[in-house]
Amino acid sequence: MRKFVFYIVLLLLVLSSIFWILNIKGKFYFRKNIPNLEIIDDMDKQENVRLPYADTFLNQRTINLLPIDESYSPDIYFYPYLPYEFEFPQVHFENPLPPTAYVLKKGETLFKRFCVSCHNFDGKGNGPIITQVQLKEDEEGFPQPKDLTSASTWLLSDGRLFHILSAGQNLMFHYNDKLSFYDKWCLIHYLRELQKNNKRG
Repeated sequence: MRKFVFYIVLLLLVLSSIFWILNIKGKFYFRKNIPNLEIIDDMDKQENVRLPYADTFLNQRTINLLPIDESYSPDIYFYPYLPYEFEFPQVHFENPLPPTAYVLKKGETLFKRFCVSCHNFDGKGNGPIITQVQLKEDEEGFPQPKDLTSASTWLLSDGRLFHILSAGQNLMFHYNDKLSFYDKWCLIHYLRELQKNNKRG
């Protein structure tokens, strides 16, 4: 009888292990289907930007070895300031990263993934959420997003831009749960390049 119980327990352990291995590898998921939150119809149905270098580029882990300013930790997503509490960040937060080709390319990838839907590829604010969303009758639609290449945005400090990405501003949600601190600084460097290119043009 003891042997029988032992083999039953062993079998259950093996089957349980196989189940979780398949679950981790994405073969199937043991969870309910929860619908995505949609603020505006089709907002979650936009085409994903897939770049030929994205997979290998984003899988590099050496970025975590770079030094980051000691005033905050690069390993957590907690951000202590509310949207209106921008005075300290805009003055004291400085971009600790050099604008290397790697940093700019990562910033470009993140911009195309998270910012294009509202601000468009050129940053001027005519993204798909404005130009491609089919509005229903009497539906107001989404307010015009900010032109990120405008003089008013150009004059914002890197610390203020970091604060906006971390805490949000007006109708823009924060991206603190989607972007690490390192990601935000890379994205800010790329935004500065967009602004420079726009000024030259």
